[in-house]
Amino acid sequence: MAATTRIYVVSSGGSGERLIRAAHPSHALMHAARSTFDVHVASQDELVALLGRGVEVEAIKHEQQELPA
Repeated sequence: MAATTRIYVVSSGGSGERLIRAAHPSHALMHAARSTFDVHVASQDELVALLGRGVEVEAIKHEQQELPA
C-alpha cells in the first residue's frame, strides 16, 4: 500500500516558496534542503580555517538527532 502524501509549502527567508508532495513534513524539508545545501564531514584543514575565522560549532538538540522515517 502506498504511503499517504500531502502537499507541503516549504519556504525560506526570501528565496520564495515551493510546493512539495511528501509523506511527512521532514521529508519535504529534506527534499528542499538537498537542492540548497551541501553536507559533508569537515576535514581538519576546514576545521582549522573555519574556527580561525570565528565560526562556532553548533550542537543540535537531542530530539533533532533522529529524523522520522
